[in-house]
Amino acid sequence: MMYMRSSQRGSTFIIVMFILILITIVGVLAIRTSMTTLNIATNTQVGQFLSQTADTPLNQVYNSDLSKMVDLSGVVGFALQDSKLEPGKEYIFCYRPTSSQKFGGSIGVAVIRPPADKDSKATVAQGGSTGFCNLKTDFGSNREAVVTQVAVKIPTDPLSDLEAGVLLSEGTNLSEGTILPKNIVEQQRIRVTTTAIFPSFAKDMDAAQACIGKDATQPGYISDNSDTSTKGFRTIADCLVSLGIPVNSQTQEFNLQTLFEQTENP
Repeated sequence: MMYMRSSQRGSTFIIVMFILILITIVGVLAIRTSMTTLNIATNTQVGQFLSQTADTPLNQVYNSDLSKMVDLSGVVGFALQDSKLEPGKEYIFCYRPTSSQKFGGSIGVAVIRPPADKDSKATVAQGGSTGFCNLKTDFGSNREAVVTQVAVKIPTDPLSDLEAGVLLSEGTNLSEGTILPKNIVEQQRIRVTTTAIFPSFAKDMDAAQACIGKDATQPGYISDNSDTSTKGFRTIADCLVSLGIPVNSQTQEFNLQTLFEQTENP
């Protein structure tokens, strides 16, 4: 009888240990699953936040007063005039919504030339450090989360990939042999690229800053590689992604039209 009791106790002990091990394995798997789910949720939130932040300067351009945007005190007006002398340059500035300065004021703009080869950095033609975002200080809000670099470029490539007539203005009459309505005297294209960055993910802040650049002596990469002449060139976003930093880059083209309005009868 004593032998049988010992055998039963041993069997019970083994079963209890097996159950404990099984519970431990299930618990570990549950923790890993919850951590993975949390990580996915966090990555999704980061992506959405970056997308919204990158979109904000584009909306500001879209909703701006055109007459104020194209004067020489702003980046768009400055780019339109300066690009006539040397096409292909980028006019860059850091989006600082908490600053009292004018959005894209030309005083805070740096002008860069694309490099000769696709893996090199740009060269600075004009401007200083104020045109380059500082990843440690130039946050878009008091949350100190995202930094947004903006680049304006005047496209030089023809719009061969768009359907015929897509850019024709309302009121255009091709049968009269004109491509612009009588009250529109000029239309110009501009392209804006925004790069929203999460600096807190950077393992090496100096390496991340080098992607953007610091000043005329330490420029970074271009932002816009949409033209034929820069197709495939390394961009700020490419550089930051290679460092494992979350980035959202958006490019939008605008068609600016200059209207002539007669306020008094001749």
